[in-house]
Amino acid sequence: MISAYQDSMSVTENIPVSEETYNQILDLRRPDETLNDTLARLVDKIKKQRLTDDIEEVMARNEFVELDL
Repeated sequence: MISAYQDSMSVTENIPVSEETYNQILDLRRPDETLNDTLARLVDKIKKQRLTDDIEEVMARNEFVELDL
């Protein structure tokens, strides 16, 4: 179980995960990071990758929209 605590909003959630997943997250954690920091960093990385993937998909299909500026 991962327990995440957020300082600014004071939210605590318990997220059930397998021991293997928990250990993999710990392996990805940097020395100065909390689990919340690690998960936030990983979420940010995935969001950026999804945007990049979406842009590449649109470019591959040549689907562009003209913007009136």
